[in-house]
Amino acid sequence: MKFSFIDGDTRQNGRVLWRFDEKGSKFIFFNALNQAGLELAVAGEDAVLVNFSEKSYWKGDFSLLLERLWGISMPLAEWKELLLAGKVSRSRLGENGIETSMEGVSEHGGPRSVSLRRGSAQLVLRVLKSELRPGRIILVDYAPRYRAGDLEDVLAR
Repeated sequence: MKFSFIDGDTRQNGRVLWRFDEKGSKFIFFNALNQAGLELAVAGEDAVLVNFSEKSYWKGDFSLLLERLWGISMPLAEWKELLLAGKVSRSRLGENGIETSMEGVSEHGGPRSVSLRRGSAQLVLRVLKSELRPGRIILVDYAPRYRAGDLEDVLAR
């Protein structure tokens, strides 16, 4: 997936690999040199964000992380429904002032592109490739090797 976030002078672009099974999800955020910069592992709604270069991690709620990154508070279950099936709780998002639009259809029936807008901020997610693979997500415990930090510190570096 590719993402593009614009909010006034703030711009973020990047590539994310997202794998999931019925128990968990793993997101790997790549930097401009196509190296894994951050990993986000989610079990239920409990998230662990790891910064590989700083050997630090943060633990917290998935929707809190989305709120901090892009101003969109959404649980992982709704995130999956939105990106995989194009289903969205318009009343819930409308309560938060979030407008959604979708374009195209991927190989598995979900939207090819999803746009979320809140005020002047806009997040566009483009699904580049969608495929099913056997296997399961293994969540790694980084606590013994990495230092715990708050969300701002893990994201800032």
